[in-house]
Amino acid sequence: MSRRPSIPSASSSSTSVANGHAHNAIPPSMSHGGSSRSSKKLSLSKLPPADELDPDELFTKYTISEVVFVRQQLRADADAKQEELRLMVGERYRDLLQASSSIVSIARSSKRVIEALDETKNAILTQEEPPLPRKASVNGTQDTHLYTLQLLSAHIKLLLDAPEHLWRLIERKKYFTAAWLLLLSRVVHRALIQHDQQEEDTWTTQGLDALDQFPLIQRQWDAVSQFRSQIVHKATMSLREYNTPSFDTCATLLTLHLLDSRPLTETLSVFLEQRSKSLHTAVSWGQSKSLTSPSSDRANGHAPEKRTASPKHTLKQIKDAAQVALDTVALTVKTARDIFEDNDSEKSLVASVMKHLQSDSAMPSTQNALPAELQLTTQALLMTLPSSTHFMLLPQNLKSYKPYVDLDSSSSRVPPSHLIQKVDDWFKKSAQSLQGALDRWFLDVSSVKDVWSIRSTVRKWIYSSSGLKEQEMEDTNLIFDDVCRRRIAEIWKTSLISAQESFGASLSAAVLSFGENADVRIDNLFQTPPLPTASSLGPIDASFLKYKSTLRKQLLGRTTLLDDLLRVLENCARSIQHDLSQVLTGDNSNVLVTRLRNEYQPQAAILCSGVVDALNSASESITDRSHITGLVFVGQLADELATYSSFVTDVSADVGVAKDFREKVKLCRDGIVNRWRSYTVSNILSTPRHRAPFPALPSSPVSTVPSPDLMGALLLLTHAMQELGISRDLRRQSNLVDRTLQTFIEQFLRNRFDAGGIQTLYDLAFLRKLIDVRMGSDWTDVRQLLDQNAVHIREKIPGGQTLPDQGDIERTVSDYIARTQVLFGILLRNTSSSLSHSNDKLAALLPFGSPLLDQPFQPAIDVAKPSSRFGLLLVG
Repeated sequence: MSRRPSIPSASSSSTSVANGHAHNAIPPSMSHGGSSRSSKKLSLSKLPPADELDPDELFTKYTISEVVFVRQQLRADADAKQEELRLMVGERYRDLLQASSSIVSIARSSKRVIEALDETKNAILTQEEPPLPRKASVNGTQDTHLYTLQLLSAHIKLLLDAPEHLWRLIERKKYFTAAWLLLLSRVVHRALIQHDQQEEDTWTTQGLDALDQFPLIQRQWDAVSQFRSQIVHKATMSLREYNTPSFDTCATLLTLHLLDSRPLTETLSVFLEQRSKSLHTAVSWGQSKSLTSPSSDRANGHAPEKRTASPKHTLKQIKDAAQVALDTVALTVKTARDIFEDNDSEKSLVASVMKHLQSDSAMPSTQNALPAELQLTTQALLMTLPSSTHFMLLPQNLKSYKPYVDLDSSSSRVPPSHLIQKVDDWFKKSAQSLQGALDRWFLDVSSVKDVWSIRSTVRKWIYSSSGLKEQEMEDTNLIFDDVCRRRIAEIWKTSLISAQESFGASLSAAVLSFGENADVRIDNLFQTPPLPTASSLGPIDASFLKYKSTLRKQLLGRTTLLDDLLRVLENCARSIQHDLSQVLTGDNSNVLVTRLRNEYQPQAAILCSGVVDALNSASESITDRSHITGLVFVGQLADELATYSSFVTDVSADVGVAKDFREKVKLCRDGIVNRWRSYTVSNILSTPRHRAPFPALPSSPVSTVPSPDLMGALLLLTHAMQELGISRDLRRQSNLVDRTLQTFIEQFLRNRFDAGGIQTLYDLAFLRKLIDVRMGSDWTDVRQLLDQNAVHIREKIPGGQTLPDQGDIERTVSDYIARTQVLFGILLRNTSSSLSHSNDKLAALLPFGSPLLDQPFQPAIDVAKPSSRFGLLLVG
């Protein structure tokens, strides 16, 4: 049996209550082991609420320690409730007493109200019904007086209902109807204040003084009269809405004429002035603001806030803005003519409305030409008011009221000359504003296609929906064409300047790259493009098509670097050619296209001149012979531009400019080729070639082939011409080889034939055979020079040496030509006479015949016999 815990003292229980709140005391059983603590926690958590505890059940199911804990918890709750009650009685008792007193008072008052209602009900039920009258309640005199009062009430009712209806009409923008109601209210007010003698007798005989007995009349008229300025202001502002129909605009102008007493000529001026403000709003769309707000300079000691620049506008936004501005101009002119201009058989709209106002007929002849709003009558206006049946009591002169207009007055007419002058002046001024706005908007249009799209849309609208006269349509179209022309010319100018700058920068960078890398070879320019990967291949693969196109260009001599530079010019020219040939066609735009060409061709001439200057500058910047590769590249570029490139054709320059461009580029190319020829030949002949320091062997035979010096020089010359790039034009290719070979032979003979020998005879015979194969008619001087050197050498050979026969030399040289025809293919011209007539399959590949196979091999250089000691080195 476990040890019984000690019972806590009363002081410990009292300390568990602080500030009226009970704290849960830790039961003593919680100080035991973990298993006992967890079991008692479980049992205590299952205890029922304090108000449902049964003492018998509590002592039966729980231990003594748990019962003691429950007792402590209940005592703490009781103490807390007692403290709370004590605080409530001390602080809130007064409020409770006052609330209870109020409740009692409310109950008594409610009871008295119920009793009063019951007494009222009983009193009403006890009364008897009044007897029926035995005679008329009023006599004739009273009928007249009653009619006068009803008439007076109808007048006053109109004044009472007018303000609300005027507000409604202003909100619905029915200013003409509002002006009519205001004028009608003024007439009613005058009738009430007895300006009419007949009305004065009526009110006086009935003993009525409207102003004295009904001061509401004057106050109400003061409220109604205030609407005049509002109607005039609102009507004037509504004239800025450019898409308002002509009938509504006419009603608005009549409102100004009636309320403001303005002549029609002045209303026309007001109308055009308000439309000018509307046009100013339309053309101010997209206008760039200053980046810094002037009102925020150093506000509160802070730096002014910068505004971000507005982004470029889209093509649709520009089209919409141009459409709004053009609509404003066209509809203003059309509306002014619809309202004020007289037709051949009919009067103007405003004159018809004014005639209707003064017509006594209820069905005027012009009613079919007028809308319902302009056929307004007082009777129709009164029917729209809330108390329309009450207004039937108004006298006939008020129900048939119409505003007075003097048709014979000059203020009621607009002379045709005045209308034409005003409209024309406004149209010209508006056209200038529109032109400036279009120039500003078109700055965001960056392609000729978009410019022409806007032009086509606007041109179609002008001739189909503008409603302008023919001359005005032509003037508007001319303005728009001028804007389009200037923008297209600016786009082309920017494109040409960009192409020129890009070409010059790319060419300078390419030449500089050759100058920085002295060891670079031309072979690097002929690198093949990378093959497309297998993952990128598809049914129609762009990368493969690009690879195929690049290979085709390289087959035509367009290397990657060369093609990149040419594409800068060709793409620009092709784009302009596309604009001229496809976009700027149709819709009778020949005049515009001609003016565009006239403005464009000087810019194209500047581009052509800039390209020539860039080529000359690049070639002149290469002064070092070690940078010959850069010079060769510039020459290839000039050759492409002069012959095969589509740049000068697509750029659509003047015929004289194109011809002059080709001549200048060819001149630049020829100068580069001449410099290359001089550098190359001088470099080849100045290169020292050292032979092996072996002594001449007495047993070695005399060489019967051209010397190694000549063969090496010719190989270098062949390689240099391959690097230069052979032209696709065979005639130009032949001329290039002829001049280069001629220069080489002349300098070779001048530098290498100071001393002669039998070997030299074979060299001269080989060179003579080369020029014979070339079959040129301009080789006479070279042949004479070779023959003179051969004769000179034969004379200098000592008599003890045996000179070879000239026929043997020629046969040996011919066979050597056949052996080296593949190496020296560039130097040999393939002619029909040089082709072999045998049926050999290699005849096409070896046009100068197959070499003899039984002839012993003669090395091109002197070599020593290998020693037997190193014989094994030759194995394998």
